Amino acid sequence: MKKCSTLFFALFLWCGLNAQAVLLSEDFEGGIPAEWMADAAWAAGSAGALSSQYFTIPAHTNIVGANDDAAGQSGSTNGRLVTPPIDLSEVAGAVLTFDAYFIDGDYGGDETAKVLVSTDAGATWTEEASLEGIADEWQSIYLNIGGYVGDTVWIAFEYMDGGAWNYGYCVDDVVVAAPPSYDAAVTSFTTTRFHELNSNIDIEGSFQNLGTETITSLTLNWSDGTDIYSEDLTGLSIETGEQYDFTHGTAFVASEAITYDIAVWVSAPNGETDEDATNDMATAKISGVTFIPAKKVVIEEGTGGWCGWCPRGHVAMEYMRETYPETFIGIAVHNGDAMVVGPYDNNVGLTGYPGSNADRVLLDVGVSTQAFEGYHSELVQRISPIKPSIDVLFNPEDRKAEIDVSAEFVTKLDDIDYRISVVIVQDSVRGTGSGYNQTNYYSFQTNNLPLVGAGHDWQAEPATVLAANMVYMDVARALLGGYNGTANVIPSSVVAGDVINHSYTYTVPVAYDVEHMHAVVLLLDNSTGEILNANSAGFEVLVGAKEVFANELVDIFPNPTQGELSISVNLDAAADIQLQVYNMLGQQVASQDFGRRNGSMTLPFDGSRLASGAYTFHLTMGDKVAVKKVVVE
Repeated sequence: MKKCSTLFFALFLWCGLNAQAVLLSEDFEGGIPAEWMADAAWAAGSAGALSSQYFTIPAHTNIVGANDDAAGQSGSTNGRLVTPPIDLSEVAGAVLTFDAYFIDGDYGGDETAKVLVSTDAGATWTEEASLEGIADEWQSIYLNIGGYVGDTVWIAFEYMDGGAWNYGYCVDDVVVAAPPSYDAAVTSFTTTRFHELNSNIDIEGSFQNLGTETITSLTLNWSDGTDIYSEDLTGLSIETGEQYDFTHGTAFVASEAITYDIAVWVSAPNGETDEDATNDMATAKISGVTFIPAKKVVIEEGTGGWCGWCPRGHVAMEYMRETYPETFIGIAVHNGDAMVVGPYDNNVGLTGYPGSNADRVLLDVGVSTQAFEGYHSELVQRISPIKPSIDVLFNPEDRKAEIDVSAEFVTKLDDIDYRISVVIVQDSVRGTGSGYNQTNYYSFQTNNLPLVGAGHDWQAEPATVLAANMVYMDVARALLGGYNGTANVIPSSVVAGDVINHSYTYTVPVAYDVEHMHAVVLLLDNSTGEILNANSAGFEVLVGAKEVFANELVDIFPNPTQGELSISVNLDAAADIQLQVYNMLGQQVASQDFGRRNGSMTLPFDGSRLASGAYTFHLTMGDKVAVKKVVVE
């Protein structure tokens, strides 16, 4: 007897049951049914009830069957959850679908979550699938078990803890069904939303064969609501359960800065009628943009002085700052140490440290130089519908920072829930006491692993790097507007060219050094949680009451520059002249003392020492101050 099985992991919920004969369906709402066989390790309950310290199960719509030794179930942590017998003697094909949650966090063991099938009431078992562990989401599983047609089968969900640190395996919404002969389902429409005007936009996605007959031909269609474009795909060989990625031969062109509703669907598999029309179509929005705003990728890194692996995060953040200064913004969200910001730490949603979110699109993901570079490479290509700007003016007399942000839209959008949030960030943070110590698992005293960066050879450092030897960068100091942003600032409908302005006020604690502080504006899509775009600006210090703002006395040229700069100064009385140069993060990067001068003069400054970017030049001339923006190319 031939046994063929195809396993698919998908982030969509498989919905091809409408035209199928359902042979078994169980959602565990009433617990584990009596006709099922369950080893003692399996239990039923809500996601919250079955969660534990190391196995936090994401919320799910129904009651789940789970295996997790840390949740307190009795008996062995290894075991099977087995269905009653399922008769496949009168069907032409069969598929198993279920939702699963599995973490392979063995730390030295070999945890497994499998699907087994028996045709002899459990005397012998055949492995049909082995799941991969995913830490932050449920998986929807599709398994073709058509090779067992003609038999009666029992299906087992097996968890083995591997003899080490145990997590668990959850299942829900188990369905065994007999699919129709012809059922092609569009499973994804992957064309991204925002594109330049008058450019060719590929219509891309995938469809899946949910029928028993192998698909050899099919018609692929899409429409913008006015015209329909069809293409016949031939020479295919898509077996039951297999997916096919497509790019339609006719591209879409957005001729206006508006949003278009696009539909894509499949029809006529092998020239026959598709027996389930409910899953043939997918829709998406495509928006033309007047220009492509500069994109900055935000990585929020969860870290803590107690976290022994977190030096890896310090090194990765430094690498990204230095390698991608124009397109990367890093924010260190501290946990369990002296630099915690409660509203940030409580909402960032990380299950382990170090951990990270990238643009809040990639959630609870790993931390390393290679990983961060990969996230950045993927996300920096995304086109944002917004150009954000931010300016910060700091008054040293009352220590208040006035933060003005703006959002310029490049396309027409309707029914949006976009929001604004501002994060105050400080570099070069030092402190005293154990709350500023850094635990170091790379130390020669512990694991003795090589790691160099962020000012340390971590392997050569002790297991605890004392506060006196630590300088922390990218430290989140305050969250203005909340983690999810300020609501009702951006209207629900906008058009290209609209500019939305908003202001915040932040009082800087006396212990914080504004010379090392900057503010980050986040433009958020509240419907998805993602960061659409971001920007940052250093703190521009307002001239004190005893100083005179005298911009007209100074000129800096050429501007932009590629090298030497000339600073023209015109004084009517002798004064000491000092220059401080700040980058866009508010960090002082250069200074020069020109001594006591009088009259008109031209002072040289070597701009070639500065990396490409925008800078603020503060020129103090006695009781007068001039502030100039200079661009180095």
